Amino acid sequence: MNRLASRPVLVALASVGIGICLVVAKVVVGLLTGSLGILSEAVHSLFDLAASIFTLLAVRTARKPADREHPYGHGRAENLAAFAEGILLVITACGIGFEAIRRLVAGGPPVDPTGYAFVLLIGTLVIEGGRAVVLRRVGRLVSSEAMLADATDRVADVLANAGVLVGLVGVRMGLVWADAAAALLVAVVIVRAAGMLAWRSGDILIDRAPAGAEEQLREAIRGVDGVREVRSVRVRRSGPNLIGDASIATGRMLSVEAASALVKDVKEMAHRVLPRLDLAVAVEGQEQSGDLVERIHAAAARNGGVRDLHNVTVEREADGSLHLTMHAKLPRDETLAMASKTSRSLEQSIRAELPDVTRIDIHLEPMDPDVVPGQDVTARNAQLAARMRRVVESHPEVKRCVDVELSDRHGRIHAHVVAEAAGEIDLEHAHRIESELEEMIRREIPEAHEVVTRVTA
Repeated sequence: MNRLASRPVLVALASVGIGICLVVAKVVVGLLTGSLGILSEAVHSLFDLAASIFTLLAVRTARKPADREHPYGHGRAENLAAFAEGILLVITACGIGFEAIRRLVAGGPPVDPTGYAFVLLIGTLVIEGGRAVVLRRVGRLVSSEAMLADATDRVADVLANAGVLVGLVGVRMGLVWADAAAALLVAVVIVRAAGMLAWRSGDILIDRAPAGAEEQLREAIRGVDGVREVRSVRVRRSGPNLIGDASIATGRMLSVEAASALVKDVKEMAHRVLPRLDLAVAVEGQEQSGDLVERIHAAAARNGGVRDLHNVTVEREADGSLHLTMHAKLPRDETLAMASKTSRSLEQSIRAELPDVTRIDIHLEPMDPDVVPGQDVTARNAQLAARMRRVVESHPEVKRCVDVELSDRHGRIHAHVVAEAAGEIDLEHAHRIESELEEMIRREIPEAHEVVTRVTA
């Protein structure tokens, strides 16, 4: 069965071949016996054959990759085929039912319940039962709506042939109306199966969401680290696949790289819960009114002229108004006039974000060059590095000096120091230790032009 599942087109093609044989056999036997039940089954099988051809074409078409004219793929071909099968079966059932009622009321030609008619019907029961099992199994394995619809059709055939068989038995027992009654039963069975098939396929064609899929997807996305809110989720079926979109909210200052990584995580999580889902994800920033610094950074990001914003301080005055100070880095080649224009634009963006601000002070800085020439001179300044280590380890909260590196940049010494401290202290405390270490080194070792320290656990 798994080998067949890997070749659904071959299964559909075999189903068409069997359908042709059954149509020919039923027409011949129905004409020879005069049985309306068998002839109705022949007409039913003729429409089944058309439905099986739809299934074959749909399965082949649905597995074509997406192209320029069909960016979402060709999966809907299966749903359309299933819907067409349902409509054809309803038309068939109505014709059979009308003729059965006419014969029950007005009578009809005599029926000859010959032995080969029973052989045909019993053989058809076995064949259609086998087709139904194979089509349903393969259809479920490859998630083919068209093959599942064809399997439903085959189950209706089994029930209908059983009814016709009972009708022929009744005719042989002398109940001349039994054949027409069996045909009417066939019509009722077909109408019920066809109605359910057309209804389900029509729902898919008008984009009804698969039951439970949206809530399942929403819960999965909500558990992804970095997602603050799942704002909307939509899922629809397209043949064997699902197509969906989701809108999520996250921090407003997320970088493009971080947002792309978050989208990737969301898609991977969605694929775990719905393996056949092709998901599009829209990322939006979520405003947190209490986080003023984030809102200031968001305003600067919208402005676009500032390359880097740091040292942002929000001061609330006694009257409740806000006074903001910050450092903004701009391209080194900008003139003061251009930088002033960028600064005024940034100020307008911040005031639009925070109307309560009464004063904004922006310290303008040039961007650092991309590459700074330098040389590691730690080895030839070993005594200076040792003095620096002693200074660092003299701090009461430093456990040990992890590393010291000295760089020569244009004849000036730049020191880079790493110190270990207790892991349970908070970040603000750690930053205070870093500042204290830098001040201690500058005071004790004036040869160091610049000092950068890092405290680690």
